Amino acid sequence: MLTRCDSMFGRELMPGAHQIGPPRVTQGGYSRSYLFEDDDGDLTLVDTGWDTGARHILRYLDDIGRSPARIKHIAFTHSHRSHLGGLAVLAEMSGAEVWAHETEVPIIQGHERAYPIQLWPPLPPVLVPFRIISWLPIFKHKAWPVGQRLEEGTQVGPLTALWTPGHTPGHFAFRYGESLLVVGDAVATWPRFGAGWPGFNRNEKRYRESLLGLVRSSPEIVCPGHGDAITEDTAERLRTLVRGRKFSKLDATA
Repeated sequence: MLTRCDSMFGRELMPGAHQIGPPRVTQGGYSRSYLFEDDDGDLTLVDTGWDTGARHILRYLDDIGRSPARIKHIAFTHSHRSHLGGLAVLAEMSGAEVWAHETEVPIIQGHERAYPIQLWPPLPPVLVPFRIISWLPIFKHKAWPVGQRLEEGTQVGPLTALWTPGHTPGHFAFRYGESLLVVGDAVATWPRFGAGWPGFNRNEKRYRESLLGLVRSSPEIVCPGHGDAITEDTAERLRTLVRGRKFSKLDATA
């Protein structure tokens, strides 16, 4: 397994599972990538952060003594800019297979723009720049071909893909073993812990259904797209996100 390492660019969450990201707030809003190892020592990466040079990921790989050439799979939770930054650099260096849901592929490949984020509500204020940027043709990622399509239950290296639409139509979570979930933007821990970022979901009803399913799985470790992983009292903290009238109605029809 990978050598245990906590560096300024990442940390090991459990054997073979690592969180990688910038040590300070950057344009990606503490966007996080996650690295996993299979039994043969090959690597699977989920999301590639904001930085187009993939510097945090490459520095962390160096810290743990691994080569980018060992990355065999790059899988995407979804196609928002803060998750796509390092794709071209890492895919070229590694020759990895790139995975995404069919609806996210045109954006990743540069043929379509991501759907703009709602400008309202303007809370929390730190997220206002993200709302504005989504409407402007700036900070584009470098497009790259997507060779593999994600579906419910797809096996990507040591990960199992779970379709969780709502934030985007092709949003995916990934399960590692029985206890860890990468949840993309279904949950956030930056700038505060919550059910994603307010107003950033394409379809709120489908998002709530997907979040409820993730919460019911009672994971021990949850890896969000923005902010640090949740590793303590995880199941109970998640349950606080699905209390209230809207989720009660979903429970009644489940």
